[in-house]
Amino acid sequence: MRKVGLLLMTWMLLLTVLPIGMALGAGTPSFTAEPNVSQVKVGENVTITIQGHNVTDLYGYEVVLTYDAARLEFNKDQSNGSFEGYKVVQNAGNQITFALTKVGKVAGESGDLRMCTLSFKAIQSGSANVSLQKMTTVTSQLLPTVWQLSNQASIQIDAKTTGSGPGAGAGAGAGPGPGPTKEDPTLYVPKESEMRTEGGGTSVTAVIDRERLTQKLADLHTSTSMDHPVLNFDIPGTSASNAVELPLDILRNSLKDNQGTILTIHTHLGTYNLPISILDQARTNTGSDASATLIIRIDKAKSQHELQFDQSITENGMKRVSDVIDYKIILKSKDKEEEFHNFGNTFVTRVVQLDSVIQDPSKATAVVYDPITGEMQFVPSVFTTKNGKTEATIIRNTNSMYAIVQNKKSFDDMIGHWAQKDVEDLASKMIINGTTDHTYTPEMQVTRAQFAALLVRGLGLQAETTPSGFTDVAATQWYASEVGTAAKYGLVEGVGEGRFNPDQLITREQMVVMMMKATGLVQGTSASNAASTNTSFADQDLVSDYARSAVANAVGKGLVQGKTETTFAPQNVATRAEAAVIIKRVLQYVNLIN
Repeated sequence: MRKVGLLLMTWMLLLTVLPIGMALGAGTPSFTAEPNVSQVKVGENVTITIQGHNVTDLYGYEVVLTYDAARLEFNKDQSNGSFEGYKVVQNAGNQITFALTKVGKVAGESGDLRMCTLSFKAIQSGSANVSLQKMTTVTSQLLPTVWQLSNQASIQIDAKTTGSGPGAGAGAGAGPGPGPTKEDPTLYVPKESEMRTEGGGTSVTAVIDRERLTQKLADLHTSTSMDHPVLNFDIPGTSASNAVELPLDILRNSLKDNQGTILTIHTHLGTYNLPISILDQARTNTGSDASATLIIRIDKAKSQHELQFDQSITENGMKRVSDVIDYKIILKSKDKEEEFHNFGNTFVTRVVQLDSVIQDPSKATAVVYDPITGEMQFVPSVFTTKNGKTEATIIRNTNSMYAIVQNKKSFDDMIGHWAQKDVEDLASKMIINGTTDHTYTPEMQVTRAQFAALLVRGLGLQAETTPSGFTDVAATQWYASEVGTAAKYGLVEGVGEGRFNPDQLITREQMVVMMMKATGLVQGTSASNAASTNTSFADQDLVSDYARSAVANAVGKGLVQGKTETTFAPQNVATRAEAAVIIKRVLQYVNLIN
């Protein structure tokens, strides 16, 4: 089961060291450090690109290099990887460690790859070297390899000159000076003319230039063959309100040929990764309005909302350990502004940096707060720790107001039970509830409606008032909105004749079918993607035809086990303990919790 985490947490378990000086066969990967220019002046920038050649199934990597710290100043904020994922950058003295990993069940990258770009500023004249020392690569199967390297990039730094008269530039007989520094195609740094500040500096908006964005997107897509290239926008400062305003028609034009592009907004409050494919769902009445814009907002919540949130957190016995961050996507035209709230089947990631360390991720979670109803609920979130700080990645298909909280829940009747940890972990994250404040009743049986509600809650889906379409699910029932939401996202189906049988006890095979539909929703794959419909269980013939593929798939992935070593018991009724274990395994498998 793949866990989301920093590369350093997994790579050191099994490392095969391959010196780069050994005899390499055809197709063996190699890695180089390549400067964008060979000569700069003091005060100018230089970009070092770490290039991979003949790379296969690259899911994550860690680069270690050294540089001439007396002549070069490393710019961490303008150094980026070239695919979507979680990044860690450490600068210690003259050594840089840059790590990046993908997330979820996705394929690795192959071929000749631009792996990352590292930005430096020239601060002293002379010859400066950047030396690539080591590369650790990890495949999508989490198989690591360490490459000991000896590759060097050299940059000549000239003293900064002033004026343009004779003797100030190139002298008689001198050749032409270096051309302009080539920009990093993965990074958009707004110019001062694009920045708009309001409220005495409390609010900042980067109004992105049409021509610059058009060129940057073109450069991005010609510089990489990756399915999901990332264009990073850095918003400087420490304003409470941060926004990026982008020309909508430019994004939609780019979307026609590059569906996988991701816009990543970096602010001091954290980052936000927005696939521009969501614009396919955001078909609003902007018409031919060339001034229409897409606004991405990352704001610290207003004090009144923060106070309300804290009151709700305190009432639930929790502790808040992050700012309350409000995320918004707004489509703005001449006539109106419309907030785009729900991204359908697309799960969007947001990353929040915490000042403290979360020692036990099972007792922490992101939560969403509705200031109108005052309700608070679980949001899928993954925690990783590096250099004494924890990073929380929030994954959800809607925008809202989020915070990170710590919570611990236990039940008297779960002490010593085989499912104790799974039940208490999910209860601490507010995914499941007890039958009372102190009891869970693990052997109680579960209905179809109850399990549907658990899935909706575990995936962080916002329960809606969408009618379920089932004749036996009355709008007045407590589960009406959860069953309707589950039906909307394809997690549940009826039993025939327009009925759902919400109060019928759920069987193990029915539970597996629903959970595999949930994995398909998050991963964007078929819920029944199994090579075979057979299992090794002696009672596999008792599995219903509609459930065979899902059961075989779930067993093959290790998401479910038999009732005994030889039987699956597909028609047995599931218990609350079994339901909790299943939900936790699914959420971990699709990387929605640690």
